[in-house]
Amino acid sequence: MSKAQQSTIAATAAATGRRISQVVFIGLLLDILSFTIILPLLPRSLEAYKAREGSDPTTLLGSLLQYISLQRERLQHGNGSASRFLQQGARADLVLLGGLLGSLYSLLQCVVAPFIGRAADRFGRRRTLMLCMTGNILWTVIWIFSGSFETFLVARIIAGLSEGNVQLSNTIIADVTDTTTRSHGMALVGIAFAVGFTIGPSVGAYFARLPLESSGISTGNVFAYAPFATAALFSLALLLAESLYLYIRLPETLHFRRNQIPLSDSENNDHSKPKSASHSLLKQQGSTRVHVQRVLRRLNLLHFAYLFFFSGMEYTLTFLTHDLFHFTNAQQGKLLGFIGISSTLLQGGWVRRIKGKSAHRDKSLVARGMVSCALGLLCIARCCVEGTVDSSPSWWLWAGALGFAVASATVVNCLNSMVSLVHAGDSSDEDTGRRLGDFRSAGQIGRTLGPVFACSVYWLLGPSVCYTIGAIAVAIISTAFVSLVPASTHPLDTAKKTI
Repeated sequence: MSKAQQSTIAATAAATGRRISQVVFIGLLLDILSFTIILPLLPRSLEAYKAREGSDPTTLLGSLLQYISLQRERLQHGNGSASRFLQQGARADLVLLGGLLGSLYSLLQCVVAPFIGRAADRFGRRRTLMLCMTGNILWTVIWIFSGSFETFLVARIIAGLSEGNVQLSNTIIADVTDTTTRSHGMALVGIAFAVGFTIGPSVGAYFARLPLESSGISTGNVFAYAPFATAALFSLALLLAESLYLYIRLPETLHFRRNQIPLSDSENNDHSKPKSASHSLLKQQGSTRVHVQRVLRRLNLLHFAYLFFFSGMEYTLTFLTHDLFHFTNAQQGKLLGFIGISSTLLQGGWVRRIKGKSAHRDKSLVARGMVSCALGLLCIARCCVEGTVDSSPSWWLWAGALGFAVASATVVNCLNSMVSLVHAGDSSDEDTGRRLGDFRSAGQIGRTLGPVFACSVYWLLGPSVCYTIGAIAVAIISTAFVSLVPASTHPLDTAKKTI
Protein backbone atom coordinates (compact mmCIF):
# COMPACT_ATOMS: atom_id res chain seq x y z
CA MET A 1 0.00 0.00 0.00
CA SER A 2 1.41 3.38 -1.02
CA LYS A 3 1.91 6.24 1.42
CA ALA A 4 -0.74 8.27 -0.40
CA GLN A 5 -3.28 5.49 0.10
CA GLN A 6 -2.36 5.17 3.76
CA SER A 7 -2.75 8.94 4.23
CA THR A 8 -6.18 8.86 2.59
CA ILE A 9 -7.33 5.98 4.78
CA ALA A 10 -5.98 7.70 7.91
CA ALA A 11 -7.77 10.95 7.03
CA THR A 12 -11.05 9.08 6.47
CA ALA A 13 -10.66 7.27 9.81
CA ALA A 14 -9.96 10.57 11.59
CA ALA A 15 -13.09 12.15 10.08
CA THR A 16 -15.18 9.13 11.10
CA GLY A 17 -13.69 9.30 14.59
CA ARG A 18 -14.63 12.96 14.95
CA ARG A 19 -18.21 12.20 13.89
CA ILE A 20 -18.48 9.34 16.40
CA SER A 21 -17.01 11.55 19.13
CA GLN A 22 -19.70 14.15 18.44
CA VAL A 23 -22.39 11.46 18.71
CA VAL A 24 -20.92 10.33 22.03
CA PHE A 25 -20.82 13.93 23.29
CA ILE A 26 -24.50 14.58 22.51
CA GLY A 27 -25.58 11.27 24.03
CA LEU A 28 -23.51 11.82 27.17
CA LEU A 29 -24.84 15.37 27.57
CA LEU A 30 -28.42 14.07 27.53
CA ASP A 31 -27.45 11.37 30.03
CA ILE A 32 -25.81 13.82 32.47
CA LEU A 33 -28.75 16.23 32.21
CA SER A 34 -31.05 13.35 33.15
CA PHE A 35 -28.75 12.28 35.98
CA THR A 36 -28.34 15.74 37.53
CA ILE A 37 -32.04 16.64 37.58
CA ILE A 38 -32.50 14.65 40.80
CA LEU A 39 -29.64 16.31 42.69
CA PRO A 40 -31.48 19.42 43.99
CA LEU A 41 -34.65 17.35 44.49
CA LEU A 42 -33.09 14.72 46.74
CA PRO A 43 -33.31 16.67 50.05
CA ARG A 44 -36.97 17.62 49.56
CA SER A 45 -37.81 14.11 48.36
CA LEU A 46 -36.35 12.71 51.57
CA GLU A 47 -38.37 15.28 53.55
CA ALA A 48 -41.52 14.08 51.79
CA TYR A 49 -40.76 10.44 52.55
CA LYS A 50 -39.96 11.37 56.15
CA ALA A 51 -43.30 13.15 56.53
CA ARG A 52 -45.05 9.96 55.52
CA GLU A 53 -43.05 7.17 57.16
CA GLY A 54 -40.11 8.66 59.09
CA SER A 55 -41.85 8.53 62.45
CA ASP A 56 -42.57 4.80 62.12
CA PRO A 57 -39.55 2.83 63.40
CA THR A 58 -40.80 -0.31 61.67
CA THR A 59 -40.11 1.19 58.23
CA LEU A 60 -36.66 1.24 56.68
CA LEU A 61 -36.55 5.04 56.60
CA GLY A 62 -37.71 5.35 60.20
CA SER A 63 -35.08 2.92 61.46
CA LEU A 64 -32.33 4.62 59.43
CA LEU A 65 -33.22 8.07 60.74
CA GLN A 66 -33.38 6.72 64.27
CA TYR A 67 -29.89 5.24 63.94
CA ILE A 68 -28.43 8.41 62.34
CA SER A 69 -29.98 10.57 65.06
CA LEU A 70 -28.46 8.39 67.76
CA GLN A 71 -24.99 8.60 66.20
CA ARG A 72 -25.28 12.38 65.76
CA GLU A 73 -26.20 12.84 69.43
CA ARG A 74 -23.26 10.70 70.52
CA LEU A 75 -20.95 12.77 68.32
CA GLN A 76 -22.27 16.02 69.80
CA HIS A 77 -21.88 14.79 73.36
CA GLY A 78 -18.33 13.64 72.66
CA ASN A 79 -17.34 16.92 71.05
CA GLY A 80 -18.46 20.10 72.77
CA SER A 81 -17.41 22.27 69.81
CA ALA A 82 -19.40 20.34 67.23
CA SER A 83 -20.28 22.36 64.16
CA ARG A 84 -23.49 24.33 63.89
CA PHE A 85 -24.54 21.92 61.18
CA LEU A 86 -24.81 19.02 63.64
CA GLN A 87 -26.77 21.20 66.02
CA GLN A 88 -29.58 21.46 63.45
CA GLY A 89 -30.94 18.13 64.64
CA ALA A 90 -33.42 16.42 62.33
CA ARG A 91 -32.37 18.54 59.36
CA ALA A 92 -28.79 17.35 59.74
CA ASP A 93 -30.06 13.76 59.89
CA LEU A 94 -31.66 14.11 56.47
CA VAL A 95 -28.48 15.59 55.00
CA LEU A 96 -26.45 12.71 56.46
CA LEU A 97 -28.93 10.24 54.97
CA GLY A 98 -28.55 11.94 51.58
CA GLY A 99 -24.79 11.60 51.92
CA LEU A 100 -25.16 7.89 52.64
CA LEU A 101 -27.28 7.48 49.50
CA GLY A 102 -24.56 9.25 47.50
CA SER A 103 -21.88 6.99 48.96
CA LEU A 104 -24.01 3.92 48.18
CA TYR A 105 -24.27 5.03 44.55
CA SER A 106 -20.48 5.47 44.27
CA LEU A 107 -19.89 2.11 45.96
CA LEU A 108 -22.14 0.36 43.44
CA GLN A 109 -20.29 2.12 40.62
CA CYS A 110 -17.02 0.86 42.08
CA VAL A 111 -18.33 -2.71 42.05
CA VAL A 112 -19.87 -2.69 38.57
CA ALA A 113 -17.31 -0.62 36.62
CA PRO A 114 -14.81 -3.48 36.02
CA PHE A 115 -17.61 -5.76 34.80
CA ILE A 116 -18.91 -3.10 32.41
CA GLY A 117 -15.40 -2.58 31.04
CA ARG A 118 -14.83 -6.28 30.44
CA ALA A 119 -18.29 -6.69 28.91
CA ALA A 120 -17.48 -3.85 26.49
CA ASP A 121 -14.27 -5.64 25.46
CA ARG A 122 -16.05 -8.95 24.96
CA PHE A 123 -19.49 -8.07 23.60
CA GLY A 124 -18.84 -4.63 22.12
CA ARG A 125 -19.16 -1.03 23.24
CA ARG A 126 -22.50 -0.34 21.57
CA ARG A 127 -24.27 -3.43 22.91
CA THR A 128 -23.01 -2.82 26.46
CA LEU A 129 -24.01 0.85 26.30
CA MET A 130 -27.54 -0.01 25.17
CA LEU A 131 -27.80 -2.49 28.05
CA CYS A 132 -26.79 0.29 30.46
CA MET A 133 -29.41 2.56 28.91
CA THR A 134 -32.04 -0.12 29.58
CA GLY A 135 -31.06 -0.09 33.24
CA ASN A 136 -31.19 3.71 33.34
CA ILE A 137 -34.69 3.73 31.88
CA LEU A 138 -35.80 1.02 34.33
CA TRP A 139 -34.62 2.91 37.42
CA THR A 140 -36.27 6.13 36.23
CA VAL A 141 -39.60 4.34 35.69
CA ILE A 142 -39.35 2.93 39.22
CA TRP A 143 -38.50 6.42 40.49
CA ILE A 144 -41.72 7.78 38.98
CA PHE A 145 -43.76 5.24 40.95
CA SER A 146 -41.65 5.14 44.12
CA GLY A 147 -44.38 5.94 46.63
CA SER A 148 -42.23 4.68 49.49
CA PHE A 149 -38.62 5.16 50.51
CA GLU A 150 -37.93 1.44 50.03
CA THR A 151 -38.99 1.64 46.38
CA PHE A 152 -36.94 4.79 45.86
CA LEU A 153 -33.91 3.02 47.37
CA VAL A 154 -34.37 0.11 44.94
CA ALA A 155 -34.45 2.62 42.08
CA ARG A 156 -31.19 4.22 43.24
CA ILE A 157 -29.51 0.81 43.55
CA ILE A 158 -30.48 -0.03 39.97
CA ALA A 159 -29.19 3.40 38.93
CA GLY A 160 -25.81 2.75 40.56
CA LEU A 161 -25.49 -0.62 38.84
CA SER A 162 -26.57 0.70 35.42
CA GLU A 163 -24.65 3.94 35.01
CA GLY A 164 -21.85 3.00 32.64
CA ASN A 165 -22.32 5.79 30.11
CA VAL A 166 -19.38 7.93 31.23
CA GLN A 167 -17.00 4.98 31.33
CA LEU A 168 -18.16 3.65 27.95
CA SER A 169 -18.02 7.12 26.40
CA ASN A 170 -14.35 7.34 27.38
CA THR A 171 -13.77 3.86 25.94
CA ILE A 172 -15.47 4.70 22.62
CA ILE A 173 -13.51 7.93 22.26
CA ALA A 174 -10.31 5.99 22.99
CA ASP A 175 -11.28 3.59 20.17
CA VAL A 176 -11.74 6.29 17.54
CA THR A 177 -8.83 8.61 18.40
CA ASP A 178 -5.07 8.17 18.12
CA THR A 179 -2.27 9.26 20.41
CA THR A 180 -2.27 12.81 19.01
CA THR A 181 -6.02 13.43 19.40
CA ARG A 182 -6.87 11.26 22.42
CA SER A 183 -6.86 13.97 25.09
CA HIS A 184 -8.77 16.36 22.80
CA GLY A 185 -11.50 13.73 22.50
CA MET A 186 -11.51 13.00 26.23
CA ALA A 187 -12.04 16.71 26.88
CA LEU A 188 -15.46 16.37 25.22
CA VAL A 189 -16.48 14.12 28.12
CA GLY A 190 -15.39 16.80 30.57
CA ILE A 191 -17.28 19.49 28.66
CA ALA A 192 -20.43 17.36 28.67
CA PHE A 193 -20.02 16.92 32.43
CA ALA A 194 -19.51 20.62 33.07
CA VAL A 195 -22.46 21.68 30.91
CA GLY A 196 -24.71 18.97 32.35
CA PHE A 197 -23.86 19.77 35.95
CA THR A 198 -24.44 23.47 35.26
CA ILE A 199 -27.82 23.14 33.52
CA GLY A 200 -29.23 19.93 35.04
CA PRO A 201 -29.54 21.10 38.66
CA SER A 202 -31.22 24.30 37.43
CA VAL A 203 -33.83 22.20 35.65
CA GLY A 204 -34.24 20.18 38.84
CA ALA A 205 -34.58 23.39 40.84
CA TYR A 206 -37.46 24.39 38.56
CA PHE A 207 -39.31 21.22 39.49
CA ALA A 208 -38.42 21.83 43.15
CA ARG A 209 -40.55 24.97 43.02
CA LEU A 210 -43.61 22.96 42.05
CA PRO A 211 -45.93 22.22 45.01
CA LEU A 212 -45.60 18.70 46.35
CA GLU A 213 -49.31 18.15 45.92
CA SER A 214 -48.98 18.33 42.13
CA SER A 215 -46.50 15.48 42.07
CA GLY A 216 -46.77 14.17 45.57
CA ILE A 217 -47.08 10.85 47.27
CA SER A 218 -50.27 8.95 47.43
CA THR A 219 -50.79 7.12 50.69
CA GLY A 220 -52.51 4.26 48.96
CA ASN A 221 -49.81 1.83 47.88
CA VAL A 222 -46.12 1.33 47.32
CA PHE A 223 -46.25 2.22 43.62
CA ALA A 224 -47.98 5.57 44.01
CA TYR A 225 -46.40 8.59 42.37
CA ALA A 226 -43.12 9.78 43.85
CA PRO A 227 -42.39 13.31 45.03
CA PHE A 228 -41.56 15.40 41.96
CA ALA A 229 -42.76 12.69 39.59
CA THR A 230 -42.91 15.32 36.85
CA ALA A 231 -39.13 15.71 37.13
CA ALA A 232 -38.78 11.93 36.85
CA LEU A 233 -40.97 11.97 33.73
CA PHE A 234 -38.78 14.66 32.17
CA SER A 235 -35.68 12.64 33.07
CA LEU A 236 -37.26 9.56 31.45
CA ALA A 237 -37.98 11.55 28.28
CA LEU A 238 -34.32 12.57 28.07
CA LEU A 239 -33.19 8.95 28.50
CA LEU A 240 -35.58 7.70 25.83
CA ALA A 241 -34.37 10.38 23.43
CA GLU A 242 -30.75 9.45 24.22
CA SER A 243 -31.38 5.74 23.69
CA LEU A 244 -33.07 6.31 20.33
CA TYR A 245 -30.32 8.69 19.22
CA LEU A 246 -27.51 6.29 20.16
CA TYR A 247 -29.31 3.30 18.62
CA ILE A 248 -29.57 5.13 15.28
CA ARG A 249 -26.28 7.05 15.16
CA LEU A 250 -23.67 5.14 17.16
CA PRO A 251 -21.76 2.34 15.37
CA GLU A 252 -19.74 -0.38 17.06
CA THR A 253 -16.17 0.79 17.70
CA LEU A 254 -14.55 -2.27 19.30
CA HIS A 255 -12.50 -3.05 16.16
CA PHE A 256 -12.48 0.50 14.80
CA ARG A 257 -8.71 0.84 14.38
CA ARG A 258 -8.39 -2.59 12.78
CA ASN A 259 -11.26 -2.02 10.35
CA GLN A 260 -10.50 1.59 9.45
CA ILE A 261 -6.70 1.53 9.29
CA PRO A 262 -5.10 -1.58 7.73
CA LEU A 263 -1.66 -2.68 8.87
CA SER A 264 1.22 -0.90 7.22
CA ASP A 265 3.75 -2.82 5.14
CA SER A 266 6.26 -2.70 7.98
CA GLU A 267 3.74 -4.26 10.35
CA ASN A 268 2.79 -6.90 7.79
CA ASN A 269 6.44 -7.82 7.36
CA ASP A 270 7.04 -8.30 11.11
CA HIS A 271 6.66 -12.06 10.71
CA SER A 272 9.48 -12.16 8.15
CA LYS A 273 12.07 -10.95 10.65
CA PRO A 274 14.87 -13.27 11.72
CA LYS A 275 14.05 -15.66 14.55
CA SER A 276 16.66 -14.06 16.80
CA ALA A 277 15.03 -10.65 16.33
CA SER A 278 11.56 -12.08 16.97
CA HIS A 279 12.77 -13.84 20.12
CA SER A 280 14.35 -10.62 21.37
CA LEU A 281 11.15 -8.71 20.64
CA LEU A 282 9.07 -11.27 22.58
CA LYS A 283 11.34 -10.91 25.62
CA GLN A 284 11.01 -7.14 25.45
CA GLN A 285 7.24 -7.45 25.15
CA GLY A 286 7.17 -9.54 28.32
CA SER A 287 9.12 -6.93 30.26
CA THR A 288 6.89 -4.24 28.80
CA ARG A 289 3.75 -5.96 30.10
CA VAL A 290 5.24 -5.87 33.60
CA HIS A 291 6.02 -2.17 33.16
CA VAL A 292 2.50 -1.46 31.87
CA GLN A 293 0.85 -3.20 34.82
CA ARG A 294 3.05 -1.23 37.20
CA VAL A 295 2.08 2.07 35.55
CA LEU A 296 -1.62 1.16 35.60
CA ARG A 297 -1.49 0.25 39.30
CA ARG A 298 0.13 3.58 40.09
CA LEU A 299 -2.44 5.50 38.05
CA ASN A 300 -5.30 3.65 39.73
CA LEU A 301 -3.87 4.29 43.19
CA LEU A 302 -3.27 7.99 42.49
CA HIS A 303 -6.78 8.30 41.03
CA PHE A 304 -8.23 6.82 44.21
CA ALA A 305 -6.14 9.07 46.46
CA TYR A 306 -6.92 12.22 44.48
CA LEU A 307 -10.68 11.64 44.31
CA PHE A 308 -10.71 10.64 47.99
CA PHE A 309 -9.67 14.16 48.95
CA PHE A 310 -11.13 16.11 46.02
CA SER A 311 -14.63 14.64 46.27
CA GLY A 312 -14.59 14.98 50.05
CA MET A 313 -13.64 18.66 49.94
CA GLU A 314 -16.12 19.27 47.11
CA TYR A 315 -18.90 17.59 49.10
CA THR A 316 -18.34 19.79 52.16
CA LEU A 317 -18.21 23.03 50.15
CA THR A 318 -21.98 23.56 50.26
CA PHE A 319 -21.95 22.82 54.01
CA LEU A 320 -19.28 25.48 54.44
CA THR A 321 -21.17 28.19 52.58
CA HIS A 322 -24.39 27.31 54.43
CA ASP A 323 -22.76 26.97 57.84
CA LEU A 324 -20.43 29.99 57.68
CA PHE A 325 -22.11 32.42 55.29
CA HIS A 326 -25.77 31.30 55.32
CA PHE A 327 -25.91 30.98 51.53
CA THR A 328 -29.38 30.72 50.04
CA ASN A 329 -30.20 28.15 47.34
CA ALA A 330 -29.72 30.89 44.72
CA GLN A 331 -26.27 31.77 46.10
CA GLN A 332 -25.30 28.10 46.22
CA GLY A 333 -26.39 27.84 42.60
CA LYS A 334 -24.25 30.83 41.63
CA LEU A 335 -21.17 29.29 43.25
CA LEU A 336 -21.67 25.87 41.66
CA GLY A 337 -22.59 27.53 38.37
CA PHE A 338 -19.36 29.54 38.48
CA ILE A 339 -17.38 26.32 38.91
CA GLY A 340 -19.27 24.56 36.11
CA ILE A 341 -19.10 27.42 33.61
CA SER A 342 -15.44 28.09 34.35
CA SER A 343 -14.64 24.41 33.88
CA THR A 344 -16.49 24.36 30.54
CA LEU A 345 -14.68 27.43 29.25
CA LEU A 346 -11.31 26.08 30.39
CA GLN A 347 -11.85 22.74 28.66
CA GLY A 348 -13.15 24.23 25.44
CA GLY A 349 -10.86 27.25 25.26
CA TRP A 350 -7.65 26.01 26.89
CA VAL A 351 -7.36 22.24 27.40
CA ARG A 352 -8.41 21.24 23.88
CA ARG A 353 -6.15 23.87 22.27
CA ILE A 354 -2.87 22.88 23.94
CA LYS A 355 -0.53 21.30 21.43
CA GLY A 356 2.04 18.58 21.94
CA LYS A 357 2.34 14.83 22.25
CA SER A 358 -0.67 13.47 24.05
CA ALA A 359 1.14 11.62 26.85
CA HIS A 360 3.44 14.53 27.78
CA ARG A 361 0.56 17.00 27.40
CA ASP A 362 -1.72 14.94 29.64
CA LYS A 363 0.85 14.58 32.39
CA SER A 364 1.51 18.32 32.37
CA LEU A 365 -2.22 19.13 32.55
CA VAL A 366 -2.83 16.65 35.38
CA ALA A 367 0.01 18.16 37.40
CA ARG A 368 -1.29 21.69 36.79
CA GLY A 369 -4.80 20.66 37.77
CA MET A 370 -3.66 19.03 41.01
CA VAL A 371 -1.58 22.08 41.95
CA SER A 372 -4.58 24.33 41.21
CA CYS A 373 -6.75 22.13 43.42
CA ALA A 374 -4.25 22.34 46.30
CA LEU A 375 -4.02 26.14 45.95
CA GLY A 376 -7.80 26.39 45.78
CA LEU A 377 -8.18 24.40 48.99
CA LEU A 378 -5.67 26.68 50.70
CA CYS A 379 -7.71 29.70 49.58
CA ILE A 380 -10.87 28.18 51.05
CA ALA A 381 -9.03 27.37 54.30
CA ARG A 382 -7.92 31.02 54.43
CA CYS A 383 -11.52 32.08 53.83
CA CYS A 384 -12.61 29.97 56.82
CA VAL A 385 -10.07 31.66 59.09
CA GLU A 386 -11.10 35.11 57.91
CA GLY A 387 -14.86 34.55 57.79
CA THR A 388 -17.21 34.70 60.72
CA VAL A 389 -20.83 33.65 61.05
CA ASP A 390 -23.17 35.84 59.00
CA SER A 391 -20.23 37.59 57.32
CA SER A 392 -19.93 37.98 53.57
CA PRO A 393 -17.62 35.59 51.71
CA SER A 394 -14.32 37.11 50.63
CA TRP A 395 -12.60 36.73 47.30
CA TRP A 396 -10.71 33.79 48.84
CA LEU A 397 -13.85 31.66 48.41
CA TRP A 398 -14.14 32.51 44.71
CA ALA A 399 -10.42 31.96 44.19
CA GLY A 400 -10.83 28.53 45.76
CA ALA A 401 -13.81 27.82 43.48
CA LEU A 402 -11.66 28.73 40.47
CA GLY A 403 -9.05 26.22 41.66
CA PHE A 404 -11.78 23.58 41.79
CA ALA A 405 -12.80 24.53 38.22
CA VAL A 406 -9.25 24.15 36.87
CA ALA A 407 -8.95 20.75 38.57
CA SER A 408 -12.33 19.63 37.19
CA ALA A 409 -11.28 20.68 33.69
CA THR A 410 -8.00 18.78 33.65
CA VAL A 411 -7.22 16.02 36.13
CA VAL A 412 -9.70 13.17 35.63
CA ASN A 413 -10.12 13.60 31.86
CA CYS A 414 -6.38 13.64 31.25
CA LEU A 415 -5.85 10.70 33.59
CA ASN A 416 -8.45 8.77 31.54
CA SER A 417 -6.50 9.66 28.42
CA MET A 418 -3.25 8.43 29.96
CA VAL A 419 -4.82 5.13 31.03
CA SER A 420 -6.24 4.56 27.55
CA LEU A 421 -2.76 5.09 26.07
CA VAL A 422 -1.06 2.62 28.40
CA HIS A 423 -0.67 -0.72 26.63
CA ALA A 424 2.08 -3.16 25.87
CA GLY A 425 2.40 -2.10 22.25
CA ASP A 426 2.28 -5.69 20.98
CA SER A 427 -1.51 -5.90 21.09
CA SER A 428 -4.45 -3.83 19.96
CA ASP A 429 -6.40 -1.42 22.13
CA GLU A 430 -9.24 -3.91 22.51
CA ASP A 431 -8.69 -4.20 26.27
CA THR A 432 -9.31 -0.48 26.73
CA GLY A 433 -12.64 -1.20 28.40
CA ARG A 434 -10.94 -3.32 31.07
CA ARG A 435 -8.29 -0.69 31.79
CA LEU A 436 -10.74 2.19 31.98
CA GLY A 437 -13.18 0.08 34.02
CA ASP A 438 -10.57 -0.74 36.65
CA PHE A 439 -9.47 2.89 36.67
CA ARG A 440 -13.03 4.16 37.21
CA SER A 441 -13.59 1.57 39.95
CA ALA A 442 -10.56 2.86 41.87
CA GLY A 443 -11.84 6.41 41.58
CA GLN A 444 -15.32 5.47 42.77
CA ILE A 445 -13.84 3.95 45.94
CA GLY A 446 -12.37 7.39 46.61
CA ARG A 447 -15.73 9.04 45.91
CA THR A 448 -17.38 6.61 48.34
CA LEU A 449 -14.99 7.12 51.26
CA GLY A 450 -13.85 10.71 50.68
CA PRO A 451 -17.06 12.51 51.75
CA VAL A 452 -17.25 10.41 54.92
CA PHE A 453 -13.68 11.32 55.88
CA ALA A 454 -14.03 15.00 54.94
CA CYS A 455 -17.33 15.43 56.79
CA SER A 456 -15.89 13.78 59.89
CA VAL A 457 -12.89 16.14 59.91
CA TYR A 458 -15.12 19.11 59.12
CA TRP A 459 -17.51 18.41 62.02
CA LEU A 460 -14.84 17.44 64.55
CA LEU A 461 -11.97 19.84 63.78
CA GLY A 462 -13.60 22.64 61.83
CA PRO A 463 -13.54 23.73 58.17
CA SER A 464 -10.16 25.47 58.25
CA VAL A 465 -8.35 22.33 59.43
CA CYS A 466 -10.37 20.22 56.99
CA TYR A 467 -9.37 22.21 53.89
CA THR A 468 -5.77 22.62 55.04
CA ILE A 469 -5.45 18.84 55.35
CA GLY A 470 -6.99 18.48 51.90
CA ALA A 471 -4.54 20.99 50.38
CA ILE A 472 -1.51 19.26 51.90
CA ALA A 473 -2.76 15.83 50.80
CA VAL A 474 -3.40 16.91 47.20
CA ALA A 475 0.03 18.57 47.07
CA ILE A 476 1.63 15.28 48.19
CA ILE A 477 -0.41 13.35 45.59
CA SER A 478 0.71 15.81 42.89
CA THR A 479 4.34 15.28 43.84
CA ALA A 480 3.90 11.50 43.78
CA PHE A 481 2.23 11.69 40.38
CA VAL A 482 5.06 13.70 38.82
CA SER A 483 7.69 11.42 40.38
CA LEU A 484 6.15 7.97 39.83
CA VAL A 485 4.21 8.14 36.56
CA PRO A 486 6.24 8.36 33.32
CA ALA A 487 4.94 10.59 30.53
CA SER A 488 5.75 7.93 27.93
CA THR A 489 4.03 4.58 28.43
CA HIS A 490 5.31 2.84 25.30
CA PRO A 491 8.85 1.65 26.05
CA LEU A 492 8.44 -1.12 23.49
CA ASP A 493 8.29 1.42 20.68
CA THR A 494 11.82 2.50 21.55
CA ALA A 495 12.96 -1.11 21.82
CA LYS A 496 11.66 -1.90 18.31
CA LYS A 497 13.91 0.74 16.81
CA THR A 498 16.99 -1.18 17.91
CA ILE A 499 15.94 -4.41 16.16
